[in-house]
Amino acid sequence: MSDTPSGGTATRIPRGRVGLALGAWVLFVSCGLAEDTARDAAPGDGPERMLVAGDLMSRFPAEVAGTTGPVIESARGLSVAGDRFHVLDGMAQRVLSFDLDGILLGDPIGRPGAGPGELTAPMSLAVAPDGDVWIAEPAVGTLSRFDPMGSMVGEFRTPYPPVNFGIARDGSPLVPTLSARTLLARVAEGGAVDLPIAPDVIPEELTRGPGDRMSLDGLLLEGLPDGSIALLRNRHGTDFRLWRVILDREGSRIADVVPVPLPRWLYAMLDEETEAVRRTVPPEFATGEFMVPFKGMHMDGSRLWLVPSPSARLIALSVWPGERVGVTGAPEVYRGLVDAAVSGDRLIALYGTEVRVYRLGESRETRPSH
Repeated sequence: MSDTPSGGTATRIPRGRVGLALGAWVLFVSCGLAEDTARDAAPGDGPERMLVAGDLMSRFPAEVAGTTGPVIESARGLSVAGDRFHVLDGMAQRVLSFDLDGILLGDPIGRPGAGPGELTAPMSLAVAPDGDVWIAEPAVGTLSRFDPMGSMVGEFRTPYPPVNFGIARDGSPLVPTLSARTLLARVAEGGAVDLPIAPDVIPEELTRGPGDRMSLDGLLLEGLPDGSIALLRNRHGTDFRLWRVILDREGSRIADVVPVPLPRWLYAMLDEETEAVRRTVPPEFATGEFMVPFKGMHMDGSRLWLVPSPSARLIALSVWPGERVGVTGAPEVYRGLVDAAVSGDRLIALYGTEVRVYRLGESRETRPSH
């Protein structure tokens, strides 16, 4: 992830009726290890350091009588980029931008509608290194691109529902094709172009599904600093797997898909807490996407942070070569958490209708309880 594609406005695509709501979570981590199974890591390889969410630095919207202005109606996710972060408000169909102290910056990006600069049922967002904000609208099959000031740069069509997507090193978006024969496609002004991949490179776990197609439930993408793409099948309970997708030097084809193990203690912790949640909800809600093990994943410098769900012991965990860091917090931090991200000494916690910024500090605890 270094440069964004240069320029050019694309023609606005006419929008049809919004179809079924699409829901999927995806998660990826790269730690440069190749194993045959996701559970082969050593049992004692928990976080070497544990950070704790301490003082509440700010919250938005502030609880001040008579305050007027933008509010968060129904947050879907966030993305951190340099000295700011962005929150996607799916209900209001716009993105709000904040500095790292939680202060609202400028006007919202996007607005409801079907015209230029307007959004229809946005589901996810990603921010390029130059600050451009990409927003996925799977119901109409487009990715919309805005500059940091909120002006629309272009809209790009893809035949693959862009529920979740990643940004390649050259700045172009990559979306899952949901096909066992292609895996990923690069989205550009001319449309989506499938990345060639040898059939024996695609993991068997990604080829299962009706009609030899991958399932939407649980694919997320995240561009990594070395130019590879982190990918995780984030399915209910502890049925998740992680890979690192390696592109060739030109980024024109997929050279390899390397399995990356997550530690066994993490599986054990999430399995235990998933069962605890399962016992408190109706049976019809106790499986499927409701029980996805992770809420989100975000880069912070050289760290890739995972946001476990429904864990009450870890808010975020970084798994990266040479360093493993966890974040924990008081019970109120976990309640209603939609997503979270770490940026320097701050934890940005996103809830359905608000965002809070906590200061991170060292904890005496260095490993999880498992």
